Amino acid sequence: MTTQAERTLTMIREVCALGRVEFDRPHTAEGDPAAGRALVQGLQAVDEGGEPSDVSLSLGLLASRAPYFDQLVLEALAAGTRQIVNLGAGYDDRALRFRQPGVQFFDLDLPEVVADKTLRFQALDTDITHVTLAGVNFATDDVAAVLARAGHDAQQPTLFIGEHLALFLQPSDVERLLAGVSGRAAKGGTLALTAEVHPAGLASALVVSTVAEAMFAGAGPLNTIKTRDAWLDLFKEHGWQVENATEVTAVNHFELPMADQPVQIQTQFLTATPV
Repeated sequence: MTTQAERTLTMIREVCALGRVEFDRPHTAEGDPAAGRALVQGLQAVDEGGEPSDVSLSLGLLASRAPYFDQLVLEALAAGTRQIVNLGAGYDDRALRFRQPGVQFFDLDLPEVVADKTLRFQALDTDITHVTLAGVNFATDDVAAVLARAGHDAQQPTLFIGEHLALFLQPSDVERLLAGVSGRAAKGGTLALTAEVHPAGLASALVVSTVAEAMFAGAGPLNTIKTRDAWLDLFKEHGWQVENATEVTAVNHFELPMADQPVQIQTQFLTATPV
């Protein structure tokens, strides 16, 4: 039996998938620009009341986030990177839109998501030989071992992307994830994550618990929100150096009522290289 938090996470995953296909997004010459819409056919993103969620509410955040990661993929391909790992890929279609000869994509997500995506891939009239789908539970599995079994080459540069993933993991699982991909990162590789950031001077545990109570009636799926400095330290501790650390690239995510005044939670984009 699924929990409320798990049902909410499924809804969010599907809302993001349905929202992304509303944009005109880039693709390579060999890529399939229509695959995204076909891939999410039939998804409903049902809320707790059993009604389809309002996808339009996610478009403001996706309008900044999706192009950021799309551009990173295009830049990596132009630089000669031949491995793209999408952590928490959900129903993202980058592996199809950015198909390019000699480039292997690895889409990682929960086993049940991967099973459904596999069926959806098989139903598409498009080449998927360059895509490896791998099931992983970031709370219990060693992502480095999962990648090794999937055929990832740790000696070759890789672009690792984690769009809208870390927020839903426990802080300890985020640490394990950063360390795990560091162990698979060759020189010339890149890691890019969205990190949820609260202002300095607040206790992160209090921020997370307030989010759960204020937004999800105490059973929220949002688990890791830190100050920017804490994020930078965490990356460094686990083998990553954030590029242009003094420059903040971000989009406002939501306001949180704390101490009788609103606190702005940002989604910040952190791009790092192996130390």
